[in-house]
Amino acid sequence: MNRSASTTLAPVLLQALLLAEPAGELALLDVRETRWFVQRHPNLARNAPLSGLELQVGAFVPRRSTPVVLYDDYNAPDGPAQAAAAVLALLGYTDVRTLDGGLQRWVTEGLPAIDGYGTLVKAFGDLARLHYGTPSLSADALRARRREGLPTTLVDARPRAEFEFLSLPGARNHAGTELALRRFEADDAEHVWAINCFSRTRGILGATTLRLLGRAPDAVFVEDGVMAWGLQGAPTVQNGAPDDELPPESPEVLRHIADELVERFALPVADAAQLASWCADDTRSLYIFDVRPTADAAFADTAVQQVPGGQLFMHFENLVGTRGARIVLIDDPAHRLRAAVTSFWLTQLNQAEVYVYDGALSPEQAPPAQAVTVSDAPSPLDAEALAQLRRNGAVTVIDVGASLDYERGHLPGALYMLPASLGPLASHAVAGRTLVFTSADGAAARRVARDAQQRWPGSGAVFTWLRGGTQAWKASGRPLSTAFVPAQLLTPFDDDWGSVMRVFGPRRDAVWADYLAWERALAARVLQDPSVRFRFFPTGQGPDRAARS
Repeated sequence: MNRSASTTLAPVLLQALLLAEPAGELALLDVRETRWFVQRHPNLARNAPLSGLELQVGAFVPRRSTPVVLYDDYNAPDGPAQAAAAVLALLGYTDVRTLDGGLQRWVTEGLPAIDGYGTLVKAFGDLARLHYGTPSLSADALRARRREGLPTTLVDARPRAEFEFLSLPGARNHAGTELALRRFEADDAEHVWAINCFSRTRGILGATTLRLLGRAPDAVFVEDGVMAWGLQGAPTVQNGAPDDELPPESPEVLRHIADELVERFALPVADAAQLASWCADDTRSLYIFDVRPTADAAFADTAVQQVPGGQLFMHFENLVGTRGARIVLIDDPAHRLRAAVTSFWLTQLNQAEVYVYDGALSPEQAPPAQAVTVSDAPSPLDAEALAQLRRNGAVTVIDVGASLDYERGHLPGALYMLPASLGPLASHAVAGRTLVFTSADGAAARRVARDAQQRWPGSGAVFTWLRGGTQAWKASGRPLSTAFVPAQLLTPFDDDWGSVMRVFGPRRDAVWADYLAWERALAARVLQDPSVRFRFFPTGQGPDRAARS
């Protein structure tokens, strides 16, 4: 897509770009807040809310000349798409258009849309289950096996924090691709390895991976995971610790497995010379992900993003904003198995070119981070200065971070505002009052303090922000609060995509049941869109005869 005199793109022309073969690079960004994105969006759109766009887009869409299409509901002159276009122009993006008539025109013209969050990955998971014939085990059947004393090992494939939130009794915990690095030994022919997650996708991919690698040919996924278990009234575990870990496999064995996987499916491999040429290529987008479980501090100032392998796949739609980009996966060079498994699944998702990096990457070989520096911000306060200011009176603390962070802990009495607009601050930006903004690490707070100071330069109000954010306040030994009343919310929690993990009490079961019904029906709905073309490897063969769904 070349930039022309027009700054808008008609829906039919956007659909033609999405249908093009081969697919060129394109970032289709829905800049509405996530609550509205979840209600309806084109299948291949990515959510990049205006409230966090300035700080997040550099990593999400790293190449400044990437063709970008922005949309909101109507593409009104004062709407978020036009505001987002102005932000991207200031950041140096050179090929930006908005969708003519916005999402409403797209839908009116009969073009496909979907509701929900992470829909591509979730639909893919259920189709992968069918394609690879991965068997399931119902929650009832799992309980029956336990009652009868049949040998069964239950492994939860989610990250530890999610496991601790709510898990099944007696489960081990090895998240994502870490599962493939373990040794699976069973003396009993009737033994079953049961892999679960909260609902479906990670359990499916975990069990399927173990079967394809020959690690646990009898692996099954627990149908509907923790949610089904809870809906049937069986006891779940909060803040639990996993049972004993499965023993780690040797690097030599893991290397052999990884090499076989790469060879069997002809998974592309990149070496240092290839990566260097791509880093210097300003015509293509490049994402580099370290899929090891622990971040390497040496890469802190580089473009390398540390995302454990299983989470990279599950959160792909939140991490890679450019369709058709190159992705390079960094792993432990002794075996590369995490990278190989991640490449295996991402290649079939068919949204990017994916490469396993061969060897050890040094920080000097990595491109610099696409950092966004917020200049012209007012001077910050540290935790002690803010505490003193609050004792003295006329100060308002406003949390402008994620609503989930606010729910989990905020400065006592702090207001909350999602900063898609500064309008809700008008009644607070008055003479004699100090407004102190905070967020988890202070980055979003710094940006909002700058914008507020520019918006009301003669108001007599003082605008500042908390250095280090809420994390620094907590680290100073000062308390956080989880309590709030509606009057503290200057805006609704419009960044809440409706996670079922945020629903408690009597509403929980109905919400969980509705969600599972939605997820089971999702794949068929997604495949009605011809622009969605998953690429599954033929079972038992390499990719030369890969089928498209």
